[in-house]
Amino acid sequence: MELIKVTILNAQVEERSGVFEDDSGKERKYTTRKQKAKVEAGGFAYPYDVRLEDGQAAWPVGEYVMDTAAMVGINKGVHNFSKYAALVKAVPAAKAS
Repeated sequence: MELIKVTILNAQVEERSGVFEDDSGKERKYTTRKQKAKVEAGGFAYPYDVRLEDGQAAWPVGEYVMDTAAMVGINKGVHNFSKYAALVKAVPAAKAS
């Protein structure tokens, strides 16, 4: 099984907020927070925005692996992944002696 590697590139959090009108016509406020990163899967690296929940501290710059088991939820027999990444600090591979 291949692990999904995430590298946090910058400790800076980009925050954007605004207001939108929902289907019932009521105004809703929103805020999105994210950090720049790259994700590596299947031998390729891709730009990736790591979304942060309100009040969540920024991830320190470094290498992590995605904990997909912590991100999955089941609703009516269908799996869904959280839009918020669960990351675990990557452990360097041991060198063979």
